[in-house]
Amino acid sequence: MGTETARSVHGRVDRPILYRWGAWCARRAWRVIAVWALVIVGAGLLVPKFTDSLTGSSLKVDGSDSARVETLLTEKFASPVSEDAVVVFDSTRHTADAPAYRAAVGAAVAALRDQEGVLDIADPYAADDPTLFSEDRRTLLVPVGLGGGERDRQDTVPRIQDTLDDVAADGEGVDVMLTGSSALNAAVVEQQDKDLARAESIGLPIALLVLLAAFGTLVAACLPLLLGVVALVTSFGALGAVSGVVSFDVFSQAVVTMLGLALGIDYCLFAVTRMREELAARKGDVPAAVGATMATAGKAVLFSGCTVIISVAGLLVVRAPVFRTMALGVMIAVAAMLAVATTLLPAVLGLLGPRIDKLAVPGMKRSVRTTDVSRSGWARWTKVVMRRPVLVGGLTSVVLLLAILPAAQLKLGFDVGASAVSDAPAGRGYELVADKFVPGAATPLQIVLDKPAGALDDADLAALEQLTEQLRDNDDVAEVQSVTDVLRQQTGGVDAAGLRTLMEAAKQDGEGLGRLIATDGRTTALAVLPREAADSDASVDLVHWIRDTAVPDTVGERDGTSAFVGGLSAQTVDISEEVSRATPLVLALVLGLSFILLLLAFRSLLLPLSAIVMNLVSVGAAFGLLTLVFQEGHGASLLDFTSGGFIQAYLPLLTFVILFGLSMDYEVFLISRMKEEWGHSRDNTRAVTEGVAHTAKVITAAATIMMVIFAAFMITKVVEVKQMGFALAVAVLVDATLIRVVLVPALMRLLGNSNWWLPGWLDRVLPRVDLTEGSAPPPDDAPARDEAARRPREEPAARG
Repeated sequence: MGTETARSVHGRVDRPILYRWGAWCARRAWRVIAVWALVIVGAGLLVPKFTDSLTGSSLKVDGSDSARVETLLTEKFASPVSEDAVVVFDSTRHTADAPAYRAAVGAAVAALRDQEGVLDIADPYAADDPTLFSEDRRTLLVPVGLGGGERDRQDTVPRIQDTLDDVAADGEGVDVMLTGSSALNAAVVEQQDKDLARAESIGLPIALLVLLAAFGTLVAACLPLLLGVVALVTSFGALGAVSGVVSFDVFSQAVVTMLGLALGIDYCLFAVTRMREELAARKGDVPAAVGATMATAGKAVLFSGCTVIISVAGLLVVRAPVFRTMALGVMIAVAAMLAVATTLLPAVLGLLGPRIDKLAVPGMKRSVRTTDVSRSGWARWTKVVMRRPVLVGGLTSVVLLLAILPAAQLKLGFDVGASAVSDAPAGRGYELVADKFVPGAATPLQIVLDKPAGALDDADLAALEQLTEQLRDNDDVAEVQSVTDVLRQQTGGVDAAGLRTLMEAAKQDGEGLGRLIATDGRTTALAVLPREAADSDASVDLVHWIRDTAVPDTVGERDGTSAFVGGLSAQTVDISEEVSRATPLVLALVLGLSFILLLLAFRSLLLPLSAIVMNLVSVGAAFGLLTLVFQEGHGASLLDFTSGGFIQAYLPLLTFVILFGLSMDYEVFLISRMKEEWGHSRDNTRAVTEGVAHTAKVITAAATIMMVIFAAFMITKVVEVKQMGFALAVAVLVDATLIRVVLVPALMRLLGNSNWWLPGWLDRVLPRVDLTEGSAPPPDDAPARDEAARRPREEPAARG
């Protein structure tokens, strides 16, 4: 290996498992790299499988009303339509009565009747429904019933649009567009792929410039970037391997890309920085330097990654697939990053050795040289904070409190994404529906009445008719389609006998009631077209009114009959309520498990508690600024968006767990280095000062890279990606500046030796997984400090 006793920057160390593993990888670098080459090739082949399987943002909540509606419509009706969409015809040259216009509509209807996934479509001219024609008769709607699950429908809509494009190409000046929930989702998936490629093309070059400024050499700067990309490819490959059994939301691609690049680069950045220090201390003993790097920075990376995984795992308790698949995707991605950081990284470091400082950038040779950090600007700043902890900490707390306050007004909603895809057929069609008809026509509500005890009787039908009329009387409802209307038109009355007669006639001629009444006569459906868009406050309020007032007043709980409200607006309500229900549970799990992990890592009671408080402050500030910008609209023109007056429904909870994990990332690196210094001197002030001085530069560089990558995603058109990029960038900025180098040292100065206190009985019970244990004991030339380091950990705190 080179030296019999491994040495850190501070002196002799023992050989923990990670030390031996790092040295082993360094000696067998080519073997490890060869294995990883095979892994990368395999992952690259699986990446398309992941990207091709992505679906649009799903708001489904297991067990909710809207989920029950989709299940009942699919399983019990002869026409198992699971979504109502519309084909929009529009022309600036012809009216709907022109022969060319009628020919285009007829060709489209005929072509779609044979299209897989289209279960119901009718000729609007034969239906003679005036609500399908715009006032100027240049725009026409053809309702289309789509079948299958969300993923099936999103696979279907591009094929439908291709068919419609062929019709438009053969026509004379008639545009044909499919729009609706699945069509918008498919368009968002396509748009986001373009946005992600653009964000990466901006973020990666800037990240390289930051790394060059931090390291001063091209080799050291390119290494974190290269391994970050490897970690991202490996993550996508792993997700592709499981995409056959799990449908991933398109938003998960953006989240994994952001985190994959940011965390992958950050983890390698910390390791490369420590490797350069260890090489300088060992005078070229590469295996020993790699081993010590893995035993210090590598161990911190491992704990940091585990903290992120634990934080994100809290989302698994949310009863919504969008949260569970997002959590699974991020967990797999972080695990892939840890695999890269603990296997490929030490092998590459071992292969490079001192050559890591080759190709110095002109004018940056100073960055290559190892300097005395105790005399750096960061050390001087920390001493200022330590001398005036109340003043500096108090002013910082006021600033953070002002940033947190707007979060109290945070409001949840859902943007269907039409503005992000306004150039796509689905977006143009949606805007035409909103301008010339009622916006809700593209995304209607469905109300399903289900009576498991038997067929609907006269009383049930009377209640259904009463509900239909009450819905029509609501100013927010444009139209209601109900089986009672068909009954009154066909039989002159509304009764069970007439319904049975009508159902028998429908069976014989194959027409009529397949979408309004189930084949067993026990379930019926109503289609409700709101006057406002599905993501508007009016439509959300309409859902609440139907569930809380209209249904109880008319249908009630008669003979086991239940009424469920579905559709996009209903899904928005359901997921908002699920987020409210699950948030306390997620918070308890994330905070509790993080406390236990940090207790094991730092072997202190106060450090985990203060870390959690600091992380909550950082997240709170990000949420406050997110509310101020995206909900209140301050700076909307600068960031190129239109505020909807709310934050995307699933974003706050998802953002919280990710931000909590990222904030803990810096906490682990900072406190672990402080604890390393504490083990040498047993001087709290010196430990905090040295810890900040050693880590502030690299944390600042890492935070800058994260902010650049996250901010690059703010250029996207998809609102939730823009909001997520903003929240993460702001949180990292606050965390790496006000929190880690101001508030944390001020608080630790006030707590004194109590920072490091752990009751003796708890010290004996806890497993030994201390981040710094065995990795950085005191120098050989300090026997007094060596003696102090061997004392029980609780003694200094007890004296304090």
